[in-house]
Amino acid sequence: MVASSLQAQAQTISYAATSQPEDAGDLIRVDAMIAEKALTGELQRVPSPRVDRIGRVHEYFIQNHDGVPVYGAGFSRQRDNGQTVSVFGRVHQGIDLETFPGLPAAAALARLEEVAGAGPATDALPTLGILPTPLGEFVLTWSAPMRDRRTHFIDAHSGDPVHRMDHIYAEGAVGFGAGITGEPQKVSTWHTEGSYQSWDRLRPAELVTLDGGNDLLNAFLLALPGPAWLDAVGEDDDNEWSNPAVVAGHANLGLTYDYLFERHGWRGMDGEDGRVFSIVAAGDFLNAFFLSAPFGPQRTGVIAFGTAPDDIPFVSLDVVGHELMHGVTFSSLVARTGLPFLGTHTFILGPSSFTVEGEVVRCGDTYTFEDPAGDDDVTAPLLCFDENGMPTRSGTGRLALFWDEGGAINEAYSDIIGASVEFAFHPPGDGLLRADYANGEDAGVSGRRMDAPRSVRIGPLGYPEARGQEFRFVVALVGERSIVYTGYGMRGNTPFRTSGYGYSGVHWNSTILSHAFYLAVEGGEHVPSGQTIQGVGGANRAQVEQAFFRAMVDLVPPVTTFEIMGVAIRQAAADLHGAGSAAFSSIHQALTAVGL
Repeated sequence: MVASSLQAQAQTISYAATSQPEDAGDLIRVDAMIAEKALTGELQRVPSPRVDRIGRVHEYFIQNHDGVPVYGAGFSRQRDNGQTVSVFGRVHQGIDLETFPGLPAAAALARLEEVAGAGPATDALPTLGILPTPLGEFVLTWSAPMRDRRTHFIDAHSGDPVHRMDHIYAEGAVGFGAGITGEPQKVSTWHTEGSYQSWDRLRPAELVTLDGGNDLLNAFLLALPGPAWLDAVGEDDDNEWSNPAVVAGHANLGLTYDYLFERHGWRGMDGEDGRVFSIVAAGDFLNAFFLSAPFGPQRTGVIAFGTAPDDIPFVSLDVVGHELMHGVTFSSLVARTGLPFLGTHTFILGPSSFTVEGEVVRCGDTYTFEDPAGDDDVTAPLLCFDENGMPTRSGTGRLALFWDEGGAINEAYSDIIGASVEFAFHPPGDGLLRADYANGEDAGVSGRRMDAPRSVRIGPLGYPEARGQEFRFVVALVGERSIVYTGYGMRGNTPFRTSGYGYSGVHWNSTILSHAFYLAVEGGEHVPSGQTIQGVGGANRAQVEQAFFRAMVDLVPPVTTFEIMGVAIRQAAADLHGAGSAAFSSIHQALTAVGL
C-alpha cells in the first residue's frame, strides 16, 4: 500500500505562559511538559540559546514526529538563573503520519524546479518536514528555496504543490550630499582608487549601498549571490555627492543602524554586525522590499528601494527603518528558532453568501485567477466548510474568511521601528524631516497612520484600530490543500471587493498593533473601545520601543497570533521595567484597548 502523506486529525494547542502570578500554575505545567518531551525526543532544542542584554537565556525547542520536524511548531522559553520566566509556542498532538517519503530527495528537487519554473537558490538538497496547512491538515513535504525568490513545498509522495512562501517582504571617510528633501546629509564612504564609494566601514557592521540604475531586472540580478555587487557600489569622484537616492538611502541606513544599536543593543541586520546590503534606485516603482536569505549578494538578504513619482527616491528614514526591521525580524527568528517569522493564516466561518457591488459571492462559486507560473488562467472553488467542519465544494456550506495574522504583525513591527527611528533623529512635528506616525511622508507618499488609522481610507473603509475590525478574505481552494486569497472579503459585517487577488491584508491589518504602540507612547482616547490610555509620554518612549522590540527578537515563536503577541509584549515590558511600572501599565492599557 502506498503511504499517505496527508493527515487531517490532530489537535493543535497554543501556549502563552508567563511569570505573572495568575499564570504561575500554567508555567510550571508547560515547563514540565517541555522537559518530558525533550527527553523523549519529541522536542529538540536549537543548539545555540541566545543570551540577551539583561542576562536572560532564550531557548527554542522544535517539535519532531518520528525524527521529522513539524514546520513552525515548538516552544520559545525564557529562563533567568535556571528558572523559567515565560513560554510561548504551539504543539500538535496526535500526529499519525508515515514519515518515509515516496520521492527521494533528488527526484523531489527536480519536481520543485518544475513547480517553481526556476532552479534551486542553493546547492543544498530539499528539506523533509511535516507541514501544517491552513486547513488543519498535516502533509509530509519536501521544500527548498528556489530562484523565483520563493520556498516551495511539495507533497513528499505525489509531488503535488502544497504551499509556497515568498522571500520578498514588500514595502572610511565622511562626505556630504543632498538627500531626497534637498537637506544635506552625511554620507559615510570609503575612499579607494581615486573615488569615493557608498561603503560604510566606520561602523562595526559594513553598510553597502548599491545603485540599481532604476532598473528592476538589474536590481534582482544584484540581489542574487555573486560578485556583481562589487561593480554596483555607488561612487562619486570628489565626495560631494549629487545622487539623492544614494545619499539619502546610505545616510538613513546608517542612522537606522545607530538607532538599533543605541536603543536596543542590536548590531546591524543579523545582530552580529554582518555586512548589510541595500539597493537604491531599484526600479521605477513606488515601493521598497526586503529579500531574505538565501538571497542577497552574500546570501544574507538585501533591502531595496524604488523611485516614487516625480523621481523622488523612496528612501525616507522611516521607509529605510521599516525595511531594515524586516531583516532584523527575519534574522533574529532564524538565529533563535531556525525559522523566520511566519505567516499565520487563520480563519473564521462567515455567511454562506454575501453581495458586494451588486455581485453575489457564495459557496459553490468558482474563482478565476492568473497562474503565476504559466500563461493559463486557473479556476478554483471558493473554500467553504460544511456543518461538520470539513471543506466542501458544494453550495450549502459557509465561506471561510482568512487573514494572515503573522504577516500583519510583521508589517506592524516594521512600521513601529520606522517611526521610532524618525523620533530618534528628527524633531516631532508636521512637514519634511519631522518625526510623526505617518508612513513615507518625506517621499511625498500618503500611507498608513499609526496615530489615526481610520483617517486613511481603503476604498470606503478606514484602516482598523482594534480586533474585530480586521479585513478578512474569501479564499479559493487550489487542488486539495493550497489556498489563494481572492479579491472578496468582509470586515465585520461589511463586504468588500479589491481589484486583484493574492493579497492577504498584511499592511491593512497591521495598524491594529501599531496603533496600540502609538497609544502606549502618546496616550489618549481609543475611539472604538472608549477607553483612555495614560501613555508614557514622548520623553519615555524608549521604554515602549524596547518592550515591543524585545518581544519580537527574544520571546515569540515563528508562528504567532495577535493574541500571543499581546501577551509577549506585556511579558517583555515586565522583564525590562517591572509589572508595576508606568511603562507596563501604559502598554497593558493600550493592548487591552485594541483587543489584544
